Amino acid sequence: MGRLGVLAALALVGMAGQGLAAQLEDGTYRCTLGMNAHMGDIEISDGAFRGPAYDGDYGEAYPLEVTDAGTINWGGPLGGLSSGGNTVVSTVLKDAGGGRVGFDIMIQLESGNFSTVSCSPE
Repeated sequence: MGRLGVLAALALVGMAGQGLAAQLEDGTYRCTLGMNAHMGDIEISDGAFRGPAYDGDYGEAYPLEVTDAGTINWGGPLGGLSSGGNTVVSTVLKDAGGGRVGFDIMIQLESGNFSTVSCSPE
């Protein structure tokens, strides 16, 4: 997918997140790549996040902002998702089923390819 295609996909996903912004609840979100690869858990509480963590050791809390457009602005690093040459491109809210709201984190890998990590409430 070319850069223009990625931007178009981001715009469509962003529109899908509108209206969900007020519904992102405090709690733990399990993040996966594909169906099975666990990418850590992110804890959200009182406008801050910790993680991702694999072992319950979430580390330092950083602020986050959920926008009216249905996106999340992270105020700190997201562990391996935003290190080692990886860059978080965007995070958009999504319907996680059962009336619950989760989010998708789009990452540009060091190789230049893109990958999406999906996070759903536990």
